[in-house]
Amino acid sequence: MKKSKFSAVMQQDKFKHGSLAVVFTAIFIAVVIVVNILATALTDRFPSMNIDLTNEGLNTLSEEAIDVAKNIENDTTIYIIGSEDSIRNDQVYASYGLQYSQVANLADRMAEVNGKINVEFIDPDRNPKFISDYAEDYLSSGKVLVKTEKRYKVLSINDLFTVTQNSETGAYEYYSMVDGALANALYLVNLDNVPVVALAVGHDEMLATANGSMDSFSGLLEDNNFLVKEFNILTEKIPEEASVVFIGTPTKDYTPEEIDKIEAFISDETMASSRTLYFTAYPTQSWDTMPNLKGFLNEWGLNPTVGVIQESDSSRFMSIGSGQASYIYADVNTDMFTGDYSGLLMPGSSAVEFLFKANDEIVTYPLVETADTAYITAFDATAEENPETAVHTITALAQRYVAGNGNIQANVILDGCSMSYLPDVLSNSTFGNKALVTDLFKKLTNTNDTRVGLTVKQTQTNTLDISASAAIINLVGLILYVVIVPVAVLAAGLVIFLRRRHL
Repeated sequence: MKKSKFSAVMQQDKFKHGSLAVVFTAIFIAVVIVVNILATALTDRFPSMNIDLTNEGLNTLSEEAIDVAKNIENDTTIYIIGSEDSIRNDQVYASYGLQYSQVANLADRMAEVNGKINVEFIDPDRNPKFISDYAEDYLSSGKVLVKTEKRYKVLSINDLFTVTQNSETGAYEYYSMVDGALANALYLVNLDNVPVVALAVGHDEMLATANGSMDSFSGLLEDNNFLVKEFNILTEKIPEEASVVFIGTPTKDYTPEEIDKIEAFISDETMASSRTLYFTAYPTQSWDTMPNLKGFLNEWGLNPTVGVIQESDSSRFMSIGSGQASYIYADVNTDMFTGDYSGLLMPGSSAVEFLFKANDEIVTYPLVETADTAYITAFDATAEENPETAVHTITALAQRYVAGNGNIQANVILDGCSMSYLPDVLSNSTFGNKALVTDLFKKLTNTNDTRVGLTVKQTQTNTLDISASAAIINLVGLILYVVIVPVAVLAAGLVIFLRRRHL
């Protein structure tokens, strides 16, 4: 019986070998597709599998951040404001040269470390209700909101990145603080109790948020997991949860009613923790026109003075070319502090006089002092050749224990160096001011938790490296899936075809 033409074709070696090649090719392509799908799923589930190609390790969590994430015990959500596509594709703040996808990458890794942490993207256009629920925080694309049932913390773009211009080259330098900022926010919103520093306004303070002079100070406190709240002492109550009230160089006197308000705050016998009134002063401050405020400080044994402290020892001041030696280096009372505060710069300082060392209730201490080579002149006077020198106190503490409350203290501090809180000084790592302020406020609020104050490090990024890394990723993907895989499949099929052909 003759075979049909169809059967004859099926039996031909050419068909058999060709069919086998097609089958192998189809299986190979299917395997590639499955591997790609599995790899994508795994990297979505385990973000740490993604290779960090940035030179600075921008998409890798620090050990400190990992430690914070691991110890989160409450359900915590990191809301990244913006569409997920725009965030992950670096479309947010792209004109500033920032690789904003780092925020999403590090947040994903935190969620991978601890299942209590969740990451959500909030598109302002698609979820206006969420934005309106936080109207006072002005949420917009690029901000981050970290939240638990206890509280929430909003991070602005300035909390996450810094862009500065090099004064010598004119080139822009990019810094990332995402790792530390996210970790600190996670830790803050999970704390049971958070120390609060209240900034008092209402008396034309020289140090105020309105003129930007408090930006570095507030930022430093917030980086160290303090909450900073501003209030108008003329019209508002002092926040009940405040541990410290900061009064930044007022230029108008307090009324008797306001004096009663701060006295009640500092002397409340029911308070559960120590409280502090923190005053700053300036050499030209007109204390004669503020008798109520000066009288209050005098009752605590502290007397502000007029005049600027200068140094006769050339190794103890920083020259600014003005004929003055008022940018002086000062010393910390080692009985009160044990840290390293080398290079403590106290520019344009006035002296604080002690009216007594101790009375029945209050004891006074120097916190920051000059060397014995310092002297006082009028504010605009040039340095003197043979001045009469002595040790002068710049920052002073008056302390009273609250009756019946154990070691809880009422503190009044008068700091004669307002300029030390300005950004140029407080943000400069060359000086010891940042370390001193951090340790002082921890001490005043009895904050002994070593985890409070996780350092927010600035990591300089190189936009060329970041762009190159992205280009490498695209190039690898292009070569792998558009060139290598098809060529490999074609080569495999050709080899099989040639071998089968000679069977």
